[in-house]
Amino acid sequence: MLESGPVRGLGARGQVETIVIRRRHRSPVAASRRGVSSSSVRHGTVRMDEPVPMNQATDARSPGGEPDLLRRCRAAAQRLGIQQLYAEQERALAASLTGRDALVVLPTGFGKSACYQVPSMVLAQPVVLVSPLLALLRDQHEKLLARHIPVERLDGTIRGKARRASLQRITEGGALLVMTTPESLASEELGAALGTSGIALAAVDEAHCISEWGHDFRPAYLRLGERLRELGAPPLLALTATATQSVREDIVRYLGMREPEVISSSPHRANLAFEVMEISGNERVRALTRFIKRLQRPGIIYCATTKAVDDLYGALRLLRMPVHHYHGRMAAKDRNTEQEWYMRSGRRTIMVATSAFGLGIDKPDIRYIVHYQAPASLEQYVQEAGRAGRDGRRANCILLYDPKDRDIHEALLQTSRVRPDQLYRLAAALAAYAGEQRAPNLDALALAGQLSERQTSALLAVLEEAGLVSLADDAINITVPASEFEEQARSLAGRFLTLRTQDGRRLDRLSEYAHCGECRAVFLRRYFGEEAGAPCGLCDICRGAPQRPSTFWQPIARPQQPRKRRRRRRRRRGGKGAAPAATPGPQEPSPE
Repeated sequence: MLESGPVRGLGARGQVETIVIRRRHRSPVAASRRGVSSSSVRHGTVRMDEPVPMNQATDARSPGGEPDLLRRCRAAAQRLGIQQLYAEQERALAASLTGRDALVVLPTGFGKSACYQVPSMVLAQPVVLVSPLLALLRDQHEKLLARHIPVERLDGTIRGKARRASLQRITEGGALLVMTTPESLASEELGAALGTSGIALAAVDEAHCISEWGHDFRPAYLRLGERLRELGAPPLLALTATATQSVREDIVRYLGMREPEVISSSPHRANLAFEVMEISGNERVRALTRFIKRLQRPGIIYCATTKAVDDLYGALRLLRMPVHHYHGRMAAKDRNTEQEWYMRSGRRTIMVATSAFGLGIDKPDIRYIVHYQAPASLEQYVQEAGRAGRDGRRANCILLYDPKDRDIHEALLQTSRVRPDQLYRLAAALAAYAGEQRAPNLDALALAGQLSERQTSALLAVLEEAGLVSLADDAINITVPASEFEEQARSLAGRFLTLRTQDGRRLDRLSEYAHCGECRAVFLRRYFGEEAGAPCGLCDICRGAPQRPSTFWQPIARPQQPRKRRRRRRRRRGGKGAAPAATPGPQEPSPE
């Protein structure tokens, strides 16, 4: 069923113009509305018209009076295997194609990838996708190539002849999707190629990482807005699955978005059954084992630390579970092997992993997500839980909550966040050197600030990102007047102090979620700034889940090793050369 609705946007000359787009009611088959990140759609055979420049987006009309570019978008969507678009997807397309910035906050599995894949096929200049996730880039790149859609991937793993060929294709321009990382976008060679071709639209996937990672180990995120302005300030499309109001404000500020249209939907999907069990000690692994013996596979078990992943992986192997594991301290080859085995279609196995696993992973039939240890925030929890049930069928999202897990996250945050007192000391030492009109090297500055070289290097990266220092050869110079430097550095340290306070509040909200007495979905909607809506009817609160029997907490016996039957070869009567009777081998050790 179709209905029409007006969308206001900027016309070719900057005037506000109304575009009529045709909206479809939601279909029960969710996979048919996603981009090629879905593995369950078939390749459509739709011929595309020639791409048109952005400034013709609202002028060209088809014979029926519908904007020609929107008609082409529907043809492009069918080429991706998408038969119908969500209204939110169409709003994002309408905003991007009329030159407006848009912030898209839609749950995992909603088809955010279509919001940049479709424009890349109809606009006359490249669409640039910036993502922190190499797995996502590789997966989507392969699927788009299989559909014969123009796409180039450029990241640190593309080298030599392949890199030169990719840069040459980007320089040529035309209808093309350029997939890259924040660090690669900052390179001079890619900047030169995009400067020649131009950019029709810049999309930033997993945009919440700008707020969460930019201060820690992906500082290139903080420079994204500035870099895109250097490349011609194209229309911006920021996409994420979860973002509170403060995170949305961070995204808009760091990217320099211009009055973006915010397109959002509830972070909770109706097919997810949330449950929380407060548990501690040895009871946790017993409860987990009973859960995964009863729940349908495949599933993912998330742990907060690499040690917990290794311990749990070993325990489940002893219980003869079909299990894989994944964390950042494994060798890249081992991680990729484990991921590839788990992702194979039809395999019903279990992945035990840290939060390093899952971003950008497309496996629609995951039946459960269990958090063996509590995550650091509700944002992280919803992002990871949303990887279950992307095929629309019911899936379980279970949190095994122990209040002591907070100590783990506070220790991890202590090491990952910039400490304001260390930044104060470093700034004071640099100010003293500036007062003497001297430029220290790294060793001298570390000694003066009473910091390690590693800490000094990390803090200097923060000051360099803020434009307060420059590093040339072996000397460190401040780039602002000495009289202002220390004050600006203290202001920067104050912002990091605010971040540490916000980290504590996020852990508080997670505890409130674990102990809440209302529908889990209602709590999550309210936390993310959406309307509370009706109870979900699936979570443990709505179902009134009964108390577990005492046997639920009892130790689980290790399965018995099946004994091999030994055949005794009998001597033939009176026959020469008959085989002697086999002597039984040593008894196998008991699996106990």
